[in-house]
Amino acid sequence: MDCLYHLIYASQETHKMGEDEILELLSKSKLANDKLSITGMLLYDERSFFQVLEGDKEIIENLFAHIAKDKMHEKVTKIIFEAIPERNFSKWSMGYSIVSSRDLNAIDGLNDFFSGENCLGDVDEGRAKKLLSAFSDGRWRLS
Repeated sequence: MDCLYHLIYASQETHKMGEDEILELLSKSKLANDKLSITGMLLYDERSFFQVLEGDKEIIENLFAHIAKDKMHEKVTKIIFEAIPERNFSKWSMGYSIVSSRDLNAIDGLNDFFSGENCLGDVDEGRAKKLLSAFSDGRWRLS
């Protein structure tokens, strides 16, 4: 059995996307991820993306390389890439939620970080794991 990995990254959009554009991107991502046995989630806040991808190591590495080259992303930052014992989002090809600074400030351990001018692209490994935990525990789930 292959080892399961997750990759957590953040990026910023290169242009302000409308809700329809984001939902179309999400729809395409869900179809592609389902074919690749990738699960995960996507958070969006004021031009910032925070995404978790779970699955086969090589598939995730290739997908991240594609994302990093995509012209709609800038400041693509790999935060965590590590082996995991099980999926946090096993039933989702891609869970999605729009979050606000108020939502992020409500998470214990993050309220000091998002009270300033920081965005999802500035999250470090410890805060990324807190966000991952808050989302996988049911906070903000839209799909």
